[in-house]
Amino acid sequence: MPGTSKAEWMHIFADQESNELSVSQYCKLHGISDKAFYNAKSRYKWATEEPSLVAVEVNDDIGSSNTGCIRFEFNVSVPDKDIQRIIKICLSL
Repeated sequence: MPGTSKAEWMHIFADQESNELSVSQYCKLHGISDKAFYNAKSRYKWATEEPSLVAVEVNDDIGSSNTGCIRFEFNVSVPDKDIQRIIKICLSL
């Protein structure tokens, strides 16, 4: 659907999720190709996800040869983009 704005796609995603139709059924009913739906969903996926917080244990390696280094231990699997964001924040401190 060329010309469809991000806000319109977000409305479409929310509408599809709120009914009991599959993506294929929803797309057929609304004249949207499955490919366009999935491409837009992939493009705007970050906007549909809620930000998450993860527990992080921070230790300084005092007394080791790596004095001044910080070790992060994540209690859950964390996406690379979130790890990169954490590192950028730490470097800016």
